[in-house]
Amino acid sequence: MFARPARLCQAGMEGLKQALHSRMYARVNVQSIVDEGPESFVLQMNDCRVQLARKSRGLEDYPCKSAGLVEYRHFGEHIDSRIICECIGCPPDAHPEEWFCAWRFSIPAEA
Repeated sequence: MFARPARLCQAGMEGLKQALHSRMYARVNVQSIVDEGPESFVLQMNDCRVQLARKSRGLEDYPCKSAGLVEYRHFGEHIDSRIICECIGCPPDAHPEEWFCAWRFSIPAEA
């Protein structure tokens, strides 16, 4: 494992928001952030290129939840070791039309 630069270790929720907006996914998909308070927000993937392509071909959603559980948890922890990630919904879960997947990032009060 590699050492994290000190400036990233406690970047907080604002640091995570900036990092999420800098990812390739933010450039190829449409995502939004819904603030729940100073220590919590939800990332929604509103348009996902993979899922939209499958939908246009009449295919079911690609079941990407298992990958997202690992990816988003580690991404959040890398930005700030206090951040936890919770899946609100991600295929194969049912989801509303407004988003394909949604993830809650938070820093617990006791952290």
